[in-house]
Amino acid sequence: MLPAPFRRFALILLIAGSATAARATQPIPAFAEVKAGATPSVGVLLARDGTPLSERRLDPRVRRLEWVGLANLSPALKEALLAAEDKRFFEHSGVDWRAFAGSLWHNLWYDRKRGASTLSMQLAGLLDPELALGRDGAPRRSIGQKWDQALAAQALENRWTKEQILEAYLNLAPFRGDLQGVHAASRALFGKGPGELGRPEALVLAVLLRGPNAKADVVGRRACVLAERIGSPSACGPARRLADATLDRQHLGPRWELAPHLARQLLQQPGERLVTTLDADAQRLTLAALRRLGPTDAAAVVIDNASADVLAYVGAPDAAQADHAAILRSSGNLLLPFVYGIAIERRQLTAATLLDDSLSNHAPTNPDERLWVSARRALGENLSEPSQAVLRMVGEQLPERFRVADLDVGRSGQADLGLLAIAGLYRSLGNGGLWLAPRSTPGGERVARRMLRPEAGFIVGDILTELDPEGMPQPFVIRQYVPDGRETLVAGFSDRYTVALWSAGARGTPAQANAAWHEILRGLHRNQPAVRPVPPAGVVSTLVVFEPPVESPRREWFIRGTEVERVALPRSLPRIAWPANGMLVDALALAGDPGFRIHFEGSRLPPGAWWRLNGERVGNGNGSTNGNGGRASWRPVAGRHVLDLMAADGQLLDSVTFAVRAPLDDEPSKPADQQPDRQ
Repeated sequence: MLPAPFRRFALILLIAGSATAARATQPIPAFAEVKAGATPSVGVLLARDGTPLSERRLDPRVRRLEWVGLANLSPALKEALLAAEDKRFFEHSGVDWRAFAGSLWHNLWYDRKRGASTLSMQLAGLLDPELALGRDGAPRRSIGQKWDQALAAQALENRWTKEQILEAYLNLAPFRGDLQGVHAASRALFGKGPGELGRPEALVLAVLLRGPNAKADVVGRRACVLAERIGSPSACGPARRLADATLDRQHLGPRWELAPHLARQLLQQPGERLVTTLDADAQRLTLAALRRLGPTDAAAVVIDNASADVLAYVGAPDAAQADHAAILRSSGNLLLPFVYGIAIERRQLTAATLLDDSLSNHAPTNPDERLWVSARRALGENLSEPSQAVLRMVGEQLPERFRVADLDVGRSGQADLGLLAIAGLYRSLGNGGLWLAPRSTPGGERVARRMLRPEAGFIVGDILTELDPEGMPQPFVIRQYVPDGRETLVAGFSDRYTVALWSAGARGTPAQANAAWHEILRGLHRNQPAVRPVPPAGVVSTLVVFEPPVESPRREWFIRGTEVERVALPRSLPRIAWPANGMLVDALALAGDPGFRIHFEGSRLPPGAWWRLNGERVGNGNGSTNGNGGRASWRPVAGRHVLDLMAADGQLLDSVTFAVRAPLDDEPSKPADQQPDRQ
C-alpha cells in the first residue's frame, strides 16, 4: 500500500483529471448583470431635486449600500487589497499557477493550510454559491472545489476586464458581520465614503477580507504586517488604534435622517430610491423650528398652495418618536372657518351680521343677558354660542361639503384629523376654495374639488388675517386651537404656503407653537416676501355702521348683492327654547305613566314654522299665527335625538341635539302622539 503522502498526491491528480467540462464551461454572468443584481439593503427617500433625505434598512439579512465604481475608490485601498490578496493580479489570467502549485504542495505535507486564491477565484466563489468556502458544511474548500474555482476564474477573466473584476470584488466581498461591500464597510466602520479612506483604514479593510470576524487585536497585528509589506510602517500605529476603536463599535444608523417618519410610510423595497415632493430646504427649516421648541412633542407639515405638494413633513423632532403628524386628533375650532364660509356663501349671513352671545362669556353678570357681536368678531374670537348658532344654520350642508375632501364630519363640526388633512383644508381657503388632495410623491391624477366659492373663502380668510400690534392686516392667515393649555394645533397660510403644526408639552406651549409656526412661514418666505391676496371679482367693500354702535364703524367685505351700510339689531330670531342643546332629558316616568309626554318649545316663531325630529316632521305646525311661541308634545324614546326648527319654506331656523334617558321600550313613537298643543 502507498504511503499517505503519495496517496494524497494521487488523489489530487485524480480529482484534477476528472474535473468536469460542465464546470469549466459554467455560464459566467455579464458584469452589468452582476452590478444590477447587487441591490442595496436600504431604501432612500429623495427630495424633489434628488437630494437624499432619509435612509431606511429593509433587508435585515445583509448590510449593503450602493455599488461604487472603481474610479471612486480610494487608491490606498486598491494598493492594500492587491498587496494582501493578489500581488500578481494584473499579470495572471485568473489563476496564479505558481502560487496555486505551491499551495497544493504545502497543503500536501503540512497540517497548517495555505490558500492561493486570486481575486478572480474569490470573486468566482462570490458569484457561484457552489464554489463558496465551506460548501455542504465543510470548514474549507475541497481540492476538487478549488480546481472548479480555478476554471471558473479563467472563464471570468475571458469575459470581464481586470478593472471590472476588481470593482465587483470590492462591492461583493464580506467584511465584518453582515457588512457586504466596501461601501457598507467604510461607512459602518469609519463613517466615511470608500473614496475618502486613508492608508490606516485601507489596511484594516484589506486584512478583514481574510478574517472578517477576527478579534480587534488580531486585525491590528495583521494590518501592521501588511503596512511593512507595502513599505508604509508608519501606518501601523494608526491602523491598530482604528481596529481597537471601530471594529466593535460600528456606525449602523442611517446616513440621512431628515424625514424618517415619511420614509417609514413610503419606502417598502430594498434598493428603492423614491423621489418625493419634499423640498430639502423646507424640510430642514421645519425640523430646526420644531427642535427649538425644546423638550416637547411636536409635528408639522408644509404644503405648496399652487400644487398641494407636501414640501415638508416632520412627524417628530426625533426619529425615534412616533409620527405625530399622522395621529388623528380633535380638530376643535379649526373647522369653524368652513362653517362660517358655507353660511356666507349661502347668503345666510355676512361678516357684519349680528349674532347674540351670552354676556356671561365676557363679564360676570346675569347669564340670561345677551351681547350682540358681528360674525367677524364671533369667528375671529372663537365665541362659542354664536358659532353654535351658525352650525345649526348650516345644518346638513356641513357634512356634505366636507365629503368633497373625503372627510366624515358630522353636523357638530367636529372631526379627528391628521395634520395633512388639516393643512389640505386650509390650503383650499388660500386657493380660491378649491380642495386638492395633498401628495408627497409626484405623479398621479388628482381632481380639484370646490369646498367654498372664492368670494366666501376670501371673506373668511380676511376675517382670520393676522393683525400687527397696531391692528393692520398682515399677509398671514392663522388659526389656533388650544384644548387644554399644554397642547395646541396651529393652521394657516400665506399666498404660497400652508403650514399645520401640533405641539404638546409644558405650559407655555401655545405661545411657543405660535412662534414656531411663524418661524417656519417666515423662513419659507425669506427670499420672496408674502403678499396679501387679491380680492376676487365677486366681492365688494362697503363702510358699515352698527346701530346701536355695538361695534365701531369699519369697511367690510361682502359677496356682491349682500352688502349693507347700516346693521341694526335683529328684531327677532326664532329659537328652540326647550330642550337646550346637549341636554339630557329624564323620561323614566314612562315606566309608571305610559301617557307621559315632553314638550318642544320655541320662541319668536314665524308663521308656518314646524318641528323636525331626527329628519322626520313632528306634528302639523306650530299652532301659532302671531309668531310669539309654539309647542309640540312627543312621547320620549331613549337615545340621542336631533330636533330642528324649520321655516315654512323649509329653511333651518334652529337646531339642537339632546339625549333621553327612558325605560327601554320597543314601542315606536306614533304620529298621533306628536300633534302639537296650541297656546
